[in-house]
Amino acid sequence: MAVALVTGAARGIGRAIATELFAAGFSVALADIEPIAPLAGDPERWMALSLDLGDLDAHQGIIDAVAQRLGPIDCLVNNAGVTSLVRGDMLDLTPESFDRSIRINLRGTFFLTQAVARHMLRHGAGEQGADPVWRSLITISSANAEIVGENRADYC
Repeated sequence: MAVALVTGAARGIGRAIATELFAAGFSVALADIEPIAPLAGDPERWMALSLDLGDLDAHQGIIDAVAQRLGPIDCLVNNAGVTSLVRGDMLDLTPESFDRSIRINLRGTFFLTQAVARHMLRHGAGEQGADPVWRSLITISSANAEIVGENRADYC
Protein backbone atom coordinates (compact mmCIF):
# COMPACT_ATOMS: atom_id res chain seq x y z
CA MET A 1 0.00 0.00 0.00
CA ALA A 2 1.35 3.42 -0.95
CA VAL A 3 2.03 5.95 1.81
CA ALA A 4 1.43 9.71 1.56
CA LEU A 5 2.55 12.53 3.85
CA VAL A 6 0.37 15.65 3.56
CA THR A 7 1.39 18.88 5.31
CA GLY A 8 -1.17 21.49 6.28
CA ALA A 9 -3.70 18.65 6.56
CA ALA A 10 -5.82 19.88 9.49
CA ARG A 11 -8.29 21.72 7.26
CA GLY A 12 -8.99 23.19 3.84
CA ILE A 13 -7.13 21.99 0.75
CA GLY A 14 -4.70 19.84 2.75
CA ARG A 15 -7.52 18.03 4.53
CA ALA A 16 -9.33 17.44 1.22
CA ILE A 17 -6.15 16.08 -0.39
CA ALA A 18 -5.50 13.74 2.55
CA THR A 19 -9.11 12.53 2.49
CA GLU A 20 -9.01 11.81 -1.25
CA LEU A 21 -5.66 10.02 -1.04
CA PHE A 22 -7.04 7.90 1.80
CA ALA A 23 -10.17 7.09 -0.25
CA ALA A 24 -7.91 6.14 -3.20
CA GLY A 25 -6.19 3.52 -1.04
CA PHE A 26 -3.16 5.36 0.34
CA SER A 27 -2.10 5.15 3.94
CA VAL A 28 -1.93 8.81 4.94
CA ALA A 29 0.09 10.80 7.46
CA LEU A 30 -1.62 14.12 8.15
CA ALA A 31 0.79 16.75 9.48
CA ASP A 32 -0.09 20.20 10.76
CA ILE A 33 0.71 22.69 13.48
CA GLU A 34 -3.03 22.73 14.31
CA PRO A 35 -4.95 19.83 15.91
CA ILE A 36 -6.07 17.21 13.36
CA ALA A 37 -9.50 15.54 13.48
CA PRO A 38 -9.55 11.79 12.80
CA LEU A 39 -10.16 10.42 9.30
CA ALA A 40 -13.22 8.22 8.90
CA GLY A 41 -11.96 4.75 8.10
CA ASP A 42 -9.36 2.18 9.06
CA PRO A 43 -7.25 3.75 11.84
CA GLU A 44 -4.34 1.50 10.86
CA ARG A 45 -4.04 3.41 7.55
CA TRP A 46 -3.64 6.95 8.84
CA MET A 47 -1.89 8.94 11.52
CA ALA A 48 -1.88 12.54 12.73
CA LEU A 49 1.38 14.35 13.41
CA SER A 50 2.12 17.72 14.96
CA LEU A 51 4.54 19.58 12.68
CA ASP A 52 5.87 23.12 12.60
CA LEU A 53 7.20 22.98 9.05
CA GLY A 54 9.68 25.74 9.84
CA ASP A 55 11.38 23.57 12.47
CA LEU A 56 13.94 21.80 10.28
CA ASP A 57 15.13 19.68 13.21
CA ALA A 58 11.66 18.05 13.37
CA HIS A 59 11.62 16.86 9.75
CA GLN A 60 13.58 13.62 10.13
CA GLY A 61 11.56 12.62 13.19
CA ILE A 62 8.32 13.05 11.22
CA ILE A 63 9.67 10.98 8.32
CA ASP A 64 10.86 8.25 10.69
CA ALA A 65 7.52 8.17 12.53
CA VAL A 66 5.59 7.80 9.26
CA ALA A 67 7.90 5.06 7.98
CA GLN A 68 7.71 3.16 11.27
CA ARG A 69 3.92 3.29 11.52
CA LEU A 70 2.72 3.27 7.89
CA GLY A 71 5.78 2.32 5.81
CA PRO A 72 8.16 4.22 3.52
CA ILE A 73 6.80 7.47 2.11
CA ASP A 74 5.81 7.27 -1.57
CA CYS A 75 4.09 10.65 -1.91
CA LEU A 76 4.73 14.02 -0.28
CA VAL A 77 2.16 16.78 -0.64
CA ASN A 78 3.57 20.11 0.53
CA ASN A 79 0.45 22.07 1.33
CA ALA A 80 1.29 23.84 4.60
CA GLY A 81 1.76 27.56 4.41
CA VAL A 82 1.14 30.78 6.27
CA THR A 83 0.15 34.24 5.20
CA SER A 84 1.26 37.59 6.59
CA LEU A 85 0.92 38.18 10.31
CA VAL A 86 -0.65 41.56 9.51
CA ARG A 87 -1.82 42.87 6.16
CA GLY A 88 -0.76 46.36 5.30
CA ASP A 89 1.61 48.64 3.50
CA MET A 90 4.90 47.06 2.41
CA LEU A 91 6.75 49.89 4.12
CA ASP A 92 5.31 48.73 7.46
CA LEU A 93 6.24 45.04 7.03
CA THR A 94 8.10 43.66 10.04
CA PRO A 95 11.12 41.37 9.90
CA GLU A 96 9.21 38.92 12.13
CA SER A 97 6.39 38.53 9.62
CA PHE A 98 8.81 38.27 6.68
CA ASP A 99 11.02 35.70 8.45
CA ARG A 100 8.02 33.59 9.48
CA SER A 101 6.72 33.47 5.92
CA ILE A 102 10.11 32.50 4.47
CA ARG A 103 10.85 30.01 7.30
CA ILE A 104 7.63 28.06 6.71
CA ASN A 105 6.57 28.67 3.11
CA LEU A 106 9.96 28.45 1.44
CA ARG A 107 12.69 27.11 3.72
CA GLY A 108 10.60 24.51 5.55
CA THR A 109 8.95 23.25 2.37
CA PHE A 110 12.28 22.99 0.52
CA PHE A 111 14.12 21.12 3.25
CA LEU A 112 11.23 18.74 4.02
CA THR A 113 11.13 17.89 0.31
CA GLN A 114 14.88 17.31 0.35
CA ALA A 115 14.62 15.00 3.38
CA VAL A 116 11.70 13.03 1.91
CA ALA A 117 13.52 12.69 -1.45
CA ARG A 118 16.54 11.24 0.39
CA HIS A 119 14.20 8.88 2.24
CA MET A 120 12.64 7.78 -1.06
CA LEU A 121 16.05 7.11 -2.58
CA ARG A 122 17.08 5.02 0.44
CA HIS A 123 13.92 2.94 0.12
CA GLY A 124 14.13 2.39 -3.63
CA ALA A 125 11.32 2.37 -6.15
CA GLY A 126 10.40 -1.29 -5.79
CA GLU A 127 7.02 -2.91 -6.12
CA GLN A 128 4.39 -3.75 -3.55
CA GLY A 129 2.58 -6.84 -4.72
CA ALA A 130 1.83 -6.73 -8.44
CA ASP A 131 1.40 -2.96 -8.56
CA PRO A 132 4.40 -0.65 -9.10
CA VAL A 133 4.90 2.09 -6.54
CA TRP A 134 5.24 5.52 -8.13
CA ARG A 135 6.91 8.24 -6.11
CA SER A 136 5.60 11.82 -6.09
CA LEU A 137 6.78 15.13 -4.65
CA ILE A 138 3.99 17.70 -4.96
CA THR A 139 4.02 21.32 -3.85
CA ILE A 140 0.81 23.33 -3.69
CA SER A 141 1.25 27.03 -4.37
CA SER A 142 -0.98 30.06 -4.21
CA ALA A 143 -2.65 32.19 -6.84
CA ASN A 144 -0.53 34.93 -5.27
CA ALA A 145 2.46 33.45 -7.09
CA GLU A 146 1.15 35.42 -10.06
CA ILE A 147 -1.34 37.88 -8.56
CA VAL A 148 0.07 40.78 -6.60
CA GLY A 149 -1.31 41.19 -3.10
CA GLU A 150 0.05 44.61 -2.30
CA ASN A 151 -0.98 44.33 1.34
CA ARG A 152 0.93 41.02 1.87
CA ALA A 153 4.44 41.67 0.52
CA ASP A 154 6.06 38.96 2.67
CA TYR A 155 3.65 36.32 1.38
CA CYS A 156 3.52 37.39 -2.25
